[in-house]
Amino acid sequence: FQSRYDNLRNLLEVCETVLKGNSRAEELLPSQSGFFFGGTEYDEWYFKDLQHTRDKINELLSKPDFDKFDFQYQSSW
Repeated sequence: FQSRYDNLRNLLEVCETVLKGNSRAEELLPSQSGFFFGGTEYDEWYFKDLQHTRDKINELLSKPDFDKFDFQYQSSW
């Protein structure tokens, strides 16, 4: 069983790896086709979203009362 903190740290590490070496995006964080509005290319939008994810995870992990938070994932597609 991994803690929320560990899960976010692992995701952060993967995000950082892909941002440092864009060629690893398809291997480590593949895009998914399906019923949604957006491309599946590894383009500037993909990497901007990944940077946003990294920034939000860093923000969450830096909170001194991190353990008091519950997290939920929500998407619009």
